[in-house]
Amino acid sequence: MIETIAHPTAPSAPEGARPAGAPPFLRPGAQIDWHYRRPGWTAGDASTIAPMRVVRDDPRGLVAWLAPGTVQEAQGAPDGRRIRTVPLERRWTERRIRIREEWWGNGILRIAPTGTPWSVWLFWSGEPWTFSGWYVNLENAHLRAGEATYSSDHVLDVWIDAAGHAQLKDEDELEEALVQGRIAPEEAAHIRRHAEAAIASFAAGDWPFDPAWRDWRPDPSWTTPTLADLPD
Repeated sequence: MIETIAHPTAPSAPEGARPAGAPPFLRPGAQIDWHYRRPGWTAGDASTIAPMRVVRDDPRGLVAWLAPGTVQEAQGAPDGRRIRTVPLERRWTERRIRIREEWWGNGILRIAPTGTPWSVWLFWSGEPWTFSGWYVNLENAHLRAGEATYSSDHVLDVWIDAAGHAQLKDEDELEEALVQGRIAPEEAAHIRRHAEAAIASFAAGDWPFDPAWRDWRPDPSWTTPTLADLPD
C-alpha cells in the first residue's frame, strides 16, 4: 500500500473537489487545466496551470497531453524571472508572482494514476519522435473540480531514461526546502519513500509505464488549448 502524505501538504483545491478517479469524467480531446498549488494557497497566489487535452479520463486515472507552444501560468520571482532562476538558497523564501510563459519544449504526455502520489511524464525529442524517458513528478494524489485537476508538488523527482535506468532528481532542492521550511522532516521522509515506490512501480511494469505509451501520438486535429484569464 502506498503511504500518503497528510496535511499540511494536501493540495489546495476548490471547495467540493472530489478525488480523482470518480465521475464525472471528461471526454478525449476536452481541455483540462492541470494545477499545481502550494499548501495554503489562496486566491491570487502564484501557481502553475497548464491547459492540456484529455487523452483518457476514467477510474484508473487521468492521461493528458501538453502541446508544444502552450501558454501556461507559472510562478515567477518579483522581477518577473522564472522561479527556477532564483538562487537555491532563496528559492523557497522568495516571494512568488504569477507570470505567463510558453511551454518551450516538445510536447509531453502526463499520466496521473488514481490515488497515487506521483504523475508520470513521457518525453520525446526530435522529428520523427524519439522517446527520451519517464519523468516521475512526486506530488499529492489529484483532486478534481469541473474541467480542472489539482495537486501540490513535492520537489523531489525521479528520472528514468529510455533504457530503464532510474535516478533521483533535485535532491539538492529537497534539502534546501527542508532548510527554508517549505517541507517538514517527516514529510521529506514520506517523499523519499514515494520515490522508492515509484521506481518499484516502474520495475513492476505498472500501466503508466506500459510500453504502448511510448508509441502514443496526439490527435492531429487537436488545437492548442488556451489559458483562461484568471481573476486577481
